[in-house]
Amino acid sequence: MGDTMPESDSQKGSDAFRDFSKPATFDLRRQKPDKTVDIGLDGVSLSLDACGRSMLQWIQGDRPGLGLSFRSNPSHVSINIPNANVATFQFTLEDDVQVSLQVDILEGGDIFQRTTITNHRTSAYTLACDVNLCVSLNRASYGQLTEGGPIALPKSRNTFSLTRQDFVKITNAELGAQLTGEMGRVIELDGDLVSVEWPSSDQEAIDAPLDLNIPFQFRLKPSGRVSIENRFRLRAIVDANQIPSYSFDETWGKTLDPESDCLRQSYDQTACQKYSWLHPSTVTTYILRRNVEYILANCTIPVGSTTTDNYWQLRLLYSTHNHAPLLLHSSSIPSYTSHILKIAKGHLTWVFRTAQRPNTYWHRSYLVTGTPKDAAVFQLDQQCYPLLELCDFADTFASEAAFAREILEFGVVEEIIELLREKRDMETGLWPTDETPADDAVTHPFHFSSHVLLWRTLTRLAHLYTLLYSASHPCISPLTVLADALRTATLAHFTIPYPHAGEGESMFAYLTDGKGNHTLYHDANDLPTLFALPWSFLSTPSQHAAYHATLSFAFSPANSAGYVVDQPYPGLGSVHSPGAWVLGYFQEAAYAAMVGNDVGLKRAWAKVKAAMQWDGTFGEAVDARTGRVTSKAWFSWPGAMVGALVVQLRAEAREGVLLGEGL
Repeated sequence: MGDTMPESDSQKGSDAFRDFSKPATFDLRRQKPDKTVDIGLDGVSLSLDACGRSMLQWIQGDRPGLGLSFRSNPSHVSINIPNANVATFQFTLEDDVQVSLQVDILEGGDIFQRTTITNHRTSAYTLACDVNLCVSLNRASYGQLTEGGPIALPKSRNTFSLTRQDFVKITNAELGAQLTGEMGRVIELDGDLVSVEWPSSDQEAIDAPLDLNIPFQFRLKPSGRVSIENRFRLRAIVDANQIPSYSFDETWGKTLDPESDCLRQSYDQTACQKYSWLHPSTVTTYILRRNVEYILANCTIPVGSTTTDNYWQLRLLYSTHNHAPLLLHSSSIPSYTSHILKIAKGHLTWVFRTAQRPNTYWHRSYLVTGTPKDAAVFQLDQQCYPLLELCDFADTFASEAAFAREILEFGVVEEIIELLREKRDMETGLWPTDETPADDAVTHPFHFSSHVLLWRTLTRLAHLYTLLYSASHPCISPLTVLADALRTATLAHFTIPYPHAGEGESMFAYLTDGKGNHTLYHDANDLPTLFALPWSFLSTPSQHAAYHATLSFAFSPANSAGYVVDQPYPGLGSVHSPGAWVLGYFQEAAYAAMVGNDVGLKRAWAKVKAAMQWDGTFGEAVDARTGRVTSKAWFSWPGAMVGALVVQLRAEAREGVLLGEGL
């Protein structure tokens, strides 16, 4: 993060001298990674500590979780995430005792960990290590900063059993979940296995994680090594009252040697970023690659034959797809584009067919099953994003027109448009909302950026009917008329005198009651306000002037409730959670790029880099004094926006501004 970015001594300094294709190196005596190592595949996500172990709630206290751990702590570690489902770790236990560890999530969701310890000494070395089973099988808590109603967790009853010497089974029958694993499998040993202590009986933990470890002791020859494998599989129990015995199938039972297809694929991926992404050493490619991969790996969940995600993340994926020749080596384009298409179709299927709408409108949050998570709260912007997503899909994948028509003809689009007509306030011509895009209750019913977004949605829908059918489709004219009326009413009611400028200058209010009362504010969540100009919502010089005045206000201390003035990284935030928001830094950078202000773009980009976590991803909010995350380290929205900006600037041949070229 800025000056605290995790780098080796040789890497410190300007980003111009850092090769982002190489592993990140940490001196753990002074600084740990500012977030976990996150990988995923096929709906399985892992969050690992600096030594490749998993157990989130114990990481901060340096307690071992799931995986192999050592009695002595390393002082330095190099970490690499070469692919979305692979992480590698290199560290030294003691002088001349080297550890190489790789964690993979394999196709189908199996978790595989291989550790090789090499004794580079000229004398024998006694190695003590533990295979840790500090595990709890639980349902996700579905926690929210703005709680919409907690869902009680099922009872936690974790049961451990050893079905044979190195094969374990952990179940939570209350949840219907089972973790099976092959633990401590010694693949290669230049020396002797001195001792191993397998648990002698089954164990159970109620409302707590299991706390088990299997101690191993090896004596390694000079220049000898030992390789240890752990492999886990998390599955549902179909009948919680009849926990099945484990079937030691042929695939699982085989030793995964380095020449096997499965493992060779994952090992080859350790260099894949050099061969998949163009310009892998730059910070811009690093940010783009890691945020695309984080979305593909950690923000998508298989639901039947579909996959779920959301609009702004999909926008980055569409942008990556559309500009793939500028971003990826030709050999990698097919795999990325096919993956993006699968996710896009999966989410559209889920949101239009699976997501329940008991009150006709889409709710602000959902369980994976499609059940609304929160109470009946109407957010205007949430009605727009699925419709825009369908429009973006049709524009991006012309060959999938039949699928887009199938979604369009399912009936949900018509239901939402009819609902929106009913929600319209006929006196003002505006649309009320219960909450802002930040999930905060409104003090006035009408919200500016949501109206810009709704206008964008209506105009894009009209284009969609033209694209999929013809320019004479009967839905086009009503949508166009409604969009025109919306824009007229929005500009009439939200345009107010700009209090921080001379007489006659105007800006756009944040909220209004339609009766002359307004709220003067701008929020990091209000991206449609930023996009009002490039979306062509504004057409006259006076409207353009009001837009620039609004953004000038937004990125200044005059926006007292939304702008964080602390140095050296001041920026736009949100009343939703304290601190400067990365979405605010993004807005500042995108606006500077939009108006051709390269100096302002470079200044805003410095804030973005300061807020970047070690793995190229971003949190929600940061401390403007340090750049350190203060809210939601695992938050893909800002990374999606920053990544899309990188793609845009590369397409415009302006990426050099971000890299400090020519300034």
